[in-house]
Amino acid sequence: MGSLQEFQKLPYNPAAPLKSRPPLVTAVLVLKIVFNVVIFLGKLIPLVVYLLLRKLTVWRKPKDIKGWLALVTGGANGLGRAIAIELAKQGCNVAVADLDEYNALRTALELRYYGVKAASYKIDVACPEQVQELQRRIEADLGPVDILVNNAGLVPFLVSDEYVPENLQRLMNVNILANFYTVNTFLPGMYARQKGHIVTIASAAAYIPLGLMRHYSTTKYAMKGFMEELRDEIKLAGQTKFIKTTTIFPFQLNTRKELVDAVLKMPYFSKLPVIDPDQAAKSIVRSIRCNRRKAFAPDWFGVWLMTFIDDMPRKIKYLFQDQFLGQ
Repeated sequence: MGSLQEFQKLPYNPAAPLKSRPPLVTAVLVLKIVFNVVIFLGKLIPLVVYLLLRKLTVWRKPKDIKGWLALVTGGANGLGRAIAIELAKQGCNVAVADLDEYNALRTALELRYYGVKAASYKIDVACPEQVQELQRRIEADLGPVDILVNNAGLVPFLVSDEYVPENLQRLMNVNILANFYTVNTFLPGMYARQKGHIVTIASAAAYIPLGLMRHYSTTKYAMKGFMEELRDEIKLAGQTKFIKTTTIFPFQLNTRKELVDAVLKMPYFSKLPVIDPDQAAKSIVRSIRCNRRKAFAPDWFGVWLMTFIDDMPRKIKYLFQDQFLGQ
């Protein structure tokens, strides 16, 4: 097994110097680029027409997930619990994984009222050994996981000092590395069965940063990039038809009291609406069934409308914040 720490100690081995291209080779490369642009534009027109028709019509029926098995991390309370319930309403069997053993069990028992199989598991998703053991336990109890919902997460500013190294490390372990561990554990089985859906709960803060949660927002930006790369990896593996990914960006949710109280005291955030977790969960499950790549929760408008914010001049962004959220 390779060690990155040991690799860092190796002497630096520079690559060979790049050779200059003859003018004729450069000209041929330019012609190839022009040729590919023309072909691309020719193929783009029918593709755009197809996508517009698909967007404007309602002939696409949401996929049926009845009988599928979903794993919801952080499923004992709040949004995770609401997602688990909404999945159960759709006929999904559910595994609830959480550090809160008591409420995870309560949630699992409640899910059974919907006529589905459900079980609870106490786990720290930031521990890779526990994630691997979780897979073995779920498969023994319920079967292989079809839908992985990476919902578990931490909000660092709820503790007295989020800046101490151990708190920052815990934040990275839970909000980022835990997603690596779960995907690495459950994706191979999805490949083998050619069936699966991976969902990660990020945050609207990954599109609309307001300058008050740099550590938290960083982890959510990381998950946005992780899921985009994962989707492309699945395509390269030839599994796009069978395995889907969805990244969810929830707005402020009425979950943990300490969180809601803290957020509503922050500048800008006090002007934003607070959303009921049940409402967000309905939107999330709808996005899963429709195989949406990215969606807000609730899905009041498309994510694509917010993508321009990343490149917007900051003065315009600040004017918007001050005008609509600062009064």
